[in-house]
Amino acid sequence: MKIFIDPGHGGTDPGASGHGLKEKDVVLELALALAKKLEEYNCQIKLARDKDVTLSLSDRTKAANDWGADFYFSIHINGHTNADANGYEDFIYPTVSQKTTDIRRAIHAAVAPVWTGAGRANRGMKTANFHVLRETRMPAVLVENGFISNAKDAELLKDTAFRSRLVEAMAKGIAAALNLKRKEPKTGTLILHPARATVAQAQEWGRRNNAPQDFIDLASLYWQIAPERAGVDPAVAYVQFAHETGFLYRDGNSMAGIDATYHNPCGLKTTQGGSNTDPNAHQRFASWEDGITAHIDHLALYAGAPGYPRADTPDPRHFSFITGTAKTVEELGGKWAPSPTYGERLVSMLKSLLATEAPTPQPAVKIKIDGSYSRIQFDEEAREIIIEI
Repeated sequence: MKIFIDPGHGGTDPGASGHGLKEKDVVLELALALAKKLEEYNCQIKLARDKDVTLSLSDRTKAANDWGADFYFSIHINGHTNADANGYEDFIYPTVSQKTTDIRRAIHAAVAPVWTGAGRANRGMKTANFHVLRETRMPAVLVENGFISNAKDAELLKDTAFRSRLVEAMAKGIAAALNLKRKEPKTGTLILHPARATVAQAQEWGRRNNAPQDFIDLASLYWQIAPERAGVDPAVAYVQFAHETGFLYRDGNSMAGIDATYHNPCGLKTTQGGSNTDPNAHQRFASWEDGITAHIDHLALYAGAPGYPRADTPDPRHFSFITGTAKTVEELGGKWAPSPTYGERLVSMLKSLLATEAPTPQPAVKIKIDGSYSRIQFDEEAREIIIEI
């Protein structure tokens, strides 16, 4: 099943605006989140745009028609000179098949309650002679999610939790309308797993990779926080720390120009986000404990850990719509990072860590001398015991 998602407007066309919001930005965020959510189902997704670019209406419908889409879903936000106008409505072309009517009905049944549950209006199921509904050769539905010109609707659209509910409802409505089946769970390297390695192994792995001492010392924090807080394998998080920071900027600063003073072990961005090369787009944490906790919470959210999402998190991008979308390290590819092989690279690093043998602890010796005790270390290489009194 091929689903074409069209976030309206973009580029030089901002769409409606009001209360600090632009339609083109809000619908793009909703579309990207919806595309991620639909990855849980057996379907193919194509976006009209995945960034802020200008597209004509014919560009959009031609792309969907050429791809052979089975369903066209257009996301918009309403605007009106009447500031009291509010709520949700959706549209189909006036003369369509019963199939399109049924698809729209299922989507409406899922999405409208999100708005009415927040005290906003259900404006009903309507028809319109819109280009994207008329010129598409497949069932097409256009949704108007609230009024950007209405103060209450705009506040809801700014709320992360509300947007997550909206995305979840749109996904469920589309899945029900198209009879989509959920994908079978993938086998892979589980993120939620007891520690696969010891702190000593991790620290030795860091040494063998010529990591700075600070990187080596921080292993103990991962092994303290990850298992107890979220059930995350600390070895998974630690190799991701190594990958994201180049073993704590062993060879200098990151591509974003941030350094260890950010206490940011995994490239987490601010809530607003921004360019990968913009240091101001990356979160600065007060301490390594805060930064590592945020890292663990973000991994746990992707993995769908019990109790997540959680309120007591320093994670600035703790968006509920990503909950459970990557239960394995391999599935982080294309989600945590754009590269589809991202997760595989982490698994390769994890295997290297697991194959590392921790050094054998040197035996400690207690010697009683004149009633006092001195603890000394046996120098195994020199085969000597030196006693200082």
